[in-house]
Amino acid sequence: MGLPDWEGLLKVSAAETPHPYQYYRGAAGGDFPSIASKIADAFYEVWWTSPKYEESRAKWQDHVRDGSSALKIEVAELVGSLVNGISLSDGLIEEFELFKKVSAEGVITTNYDLLLNEVFPTYRTFVGQDQLLFSDTQGIAEIYMIHGSGADPGSLVLTADDYQQYDRRNAYLAAKLMTMFVEHPIVFLGYSLNDANIRGLLSSLVVGLRPENVDKLRDRLIFVEWKHDASPEVSESMIYMDEVSIPIVRVVVPDFIELFQVLGQRERALPARVLRHLKEQVYEIVKSKDLKGRLFAVSDIDADDAAGDVEIVFGVGAKMTAVGVVGLSRYDLMDDVLGHPDRDLPAETIVEKLLPKISAPTYVPCFKYLNAAGLLKSDGTPVASQKVPAKVRARAEKIRSALGKLEQPKSDKTVPELVAERDEDWVFNNALTLPRYTTDVEGIRDFLIAQTDRRRQNWWGTQYGKLTVAYDWLKYGQATEK
Repeated sequence: MGLPDWEGLLKVSAAETPHPYQYYRGAAGGDFPSIASKIADAFYEVWWTSPKYEESRAKWQDHVRDGSSALKIEVAELVGSLVNGISLSDGLIEEFELFKKVSAEGVITTNYDLLLNEVFPTYRTFVGQDQLLFSDTQGIAEIYMIHGSGADPGSLVLTADDYQQYDRRNAYLAAKLMTMFVEHPIVFLGYSLNDANIRGLLSSLVVGLRPENVDKLRDRLIFVEWKHDASPEVSESMIYMDEVSIPIVRVVVPDFIELFQVLGQRERALPARVLRHLKEQVYEIVKSKDLKGRLFAVSDIDADDAAGDVEIVFGVGAKMTAVGVVGLSRYDLMDDVLGHPDRDLPAETIVEKLLPKISAPTYVPCFKYLNAAGLLKSDGTPVASQKVPAKVRARAEKIRSALGKLEQPKSDKTVPELVAERDEDWVFNNALTLPRYTTDVEGIRDFLIAQTDRRRQNWWGTQYGKLTVAYDWLKYGQATEK
């Protein structure tokens, strides 16, 4: 966007004062927040007296609260003007459009600009620590601008005093970020491994975790570095913080196209903003004192999107019925097919309502539901019925075609025997061809249940889905007519 980095921003600001940037850098010992404080002091008089800032004074003078306000106002104006005047080159347009399709639980940024609000326009934005502290955050479809927003100059964390206040009041923010870091993978974009802000966040995280638990962050912290003309690379690395080594995944990319393509493939049963809306409704329902075992229905959440077709029922103090299954995820279907005791899903509703909404490349079981609903022939093809949507029919046929043509295994080895002979990774890597090697259907089920943690681990998650589909076919997709 042509925005300067931190030091570049200070140089631009210093150019509006009586002294060059080097003067402030020397006086502050090279510390950026301290440099900003000294520039702010020098710029205050300039802002109030120079004709150059007459229009800005008329707009913002009632918002001046201290000696740093003038500098923050102009920094916010600069950031806003550069973002509003952005003109993307052809090479960046594709990246920007792919960025908009990234499926992210939420966004944390130390930037002042509003670019991320354009990328995720339906996400709710929280600016600074106060909004986080006094708002009902849901932890999904939200943007946290933890160093302030250019739309509110007074919110900017810029000077030494700002950083001192930020650190003093950091306990709540650190606790919230710790929860996110522990519960979700975090992808760092546009930050150096040596960035002071990032190291501060990680330091707070380490303080909250006992050293023996830090290793649990492995594969959770993913640092993406852009290097022009570099070859794509993924490796394991370490960040050393407060005498503790934090395991990270380091990714080097020449551009962000493939990265955004991958991050955009994550499937949801519901859009993030819809899920956030539902969480808000549940929160309000639970706070209510007048429940009386009622069911609460939510529909037509947003007419701008397919969410208008959503049919969700909340049961509070009442037994849930087989309605609103579109809110279920593919993991719920996996649990059900594998015989989870808390799952007993209505087959016909799953076929008609949920399976058509899951995109075709996603590996989810379908034969159990077709079978239980009486919609499957003995050869594994769905019956000719309006109750079987075209997408479900195509999904079943693709799986049947792939697995039904596999040659029969030449041995009667069980899955545990295959694992002992090869290893667990081999089983997953041969997920859709495993019927060539074994007829141990229940062994596949036991293996999947024992390996549940793998299904949320990128590559292994995809393979887990494939193996579940293979089990579903072997268990429910053949010889259904007795």
